[in-house]
Amino acid sequence: MGFKKKFFKNIITLAGYNYSVQFIEFLSTYVLSRLLLPEEYGFVALITVFTGFVSIFVDAGLSYAIIRSDYGTRYHKAISNLSLLVGTALFLVVVILAYPITLFYNNKELLIPTILLGSTFIIRSVSVVPSALLSKRLAFSKIGQVRFINTVSQIGLTILLAYLGFSYWSLIIPTMINAVLGNILLSVMANFRFKFFPIIYLKLGFRTTKKLMANITGFNLINYWSRNADNLIIGKVYGASDLGIYNRAYKLLYMSMNTTTNLFGQVLFPSLKELKSQNGDVKKEFSSMLGIISIISFPIGAFLILFAKPFVHFMWGENWMRVADILPYFGVMIFIQTLLATLGNIYVLHEKEKTLFYIGISAAVVMISAIVAGAFFSMVHIACFYALSNILFNVPANMYFGFIKALKFSVKEVLVFWLPKLILTLALIFFIWTDMYTFTVITVVLYLIQILLLQRKDLHKLLALAKVKAGKSKKKI
Repeated sequence: MGFKKKFFKNIITLAGYNYSVQFIEFLSTYVLSRLLLPEEYGFVALITVFTGFVSIFVDAGLSYAIIRSDYGTRYHKAISNLSLLVGTALFLVVVILAYPITLFYNNKELLIPTILLGSTFIIRSVSVVPSALLSKRLAFSKIGQVRFINTVSQIGLTILLAYLGFSYWSLIIPTMINAVLGNILLSVMANFRFKFFPIIYLKLGFRTTKKLMANITGFNLINYWSRNADNLIIGKVYGASDLGIYNRAYKLLYMSMNTTTNLFGQVLFPSLKELKSQNGDVKKEFSSMLGIISIISFPIGAFLILFAKPFVHFMWGENWMRVADILPYFGVMIFIQTLLATLGNIYVLHEKEKTLFYIGISAAVVMISAIVAGAFFSMVHIACFYALSNILFNVPANMYFGFIKALKFSVKEVLVFWLPKLILTLALIFFIWTDMYTFTVITVVLYLIQILLLQRKDLHKLLALAKVKAGKSKKKI
């Protein structure tokens, strides 16, 4: 089976589960927005700004190490011991941070929820290796099943607790139960049992992964604050209610990213690793994947840009209408971030983690500066400046240092793909800001046209594969 056919077979398998999960999560917001207030979401978001930061250390590149290496079971179990040690240390960090967090926000009610959410790091750390093993084996059907079961159970429990009046606890308790359930399911699916090994194995595991861990953790650390400084600043400056509004918009951005970037990224890295081991053309296939991602992510971004107000009014009601002022900027960001987010896999595949790290540092400084500048005005300014920093700095930096220098793309290849996107996304930001809806619509249409023209070959291949799959399905029937 060719790379593309195998890749899309895995994508379609995982996409079926992922899109089902995203659809269920999306529908749940219709119910939960009528059971929980913005300030209740904002209360939990105050905590998750910090626990989300700590969570980036849970994996710390260990899953990449499992997928990229050719070692056997003993190595996997040594890494699982290392992962548990990391998870335990992270829990202790959260316990130490819990009281300072209450002082930072001047809210003592945050103490116990923070510690309880921190306890999930111990459980989640044990899931790192079995999850990586399933990816390495390209067992995406099993990964999808775990995700689907976890999501349905968590949402069902959240709605029940919210209906019973548990307030913000209805968002915290299901998260804890979800961590336990996910760990059990992944361990069973991967047929991997955790076992305590002598400390010498733990040292060996650390020695073989420390460089990868350092670079990936460093990048994730910087990347996290560059993407969450807005939540921290809004929570501190504007309060829990405004953070609840902004966080609802941000979660929709994150959910939209999950439908494309995380789906492709999860399948892309192990698939390209296998292709590279067979001396295949990684650069060519990655370029093709970027084009297809741009096609798939377009409808989501375009919808948020053009239909934010009626969408928010229908889904969440009057209490949440301010979300509609932020969503168009996040729609523009979807066009860009869905493409850049997959690039990290290629850096790691080519052992260019240092380049990834240095680009991350520079981008973080620019984005955080933009967010701070926007905070002097309003939440809408934060969203606008955030989007502009991505377009004006993050894209050019990755074009030069990533695509051209590290991955050896030609200047022409990079400009043909990226330059129209840069120009059109900047135009979109201007027309959204000046409330010129007609010009916004025209620019969105132009963006679609340039994607279709540039990726017409990949689109034909994608449609051909879909027809073949549909034909096989009919024969089975």
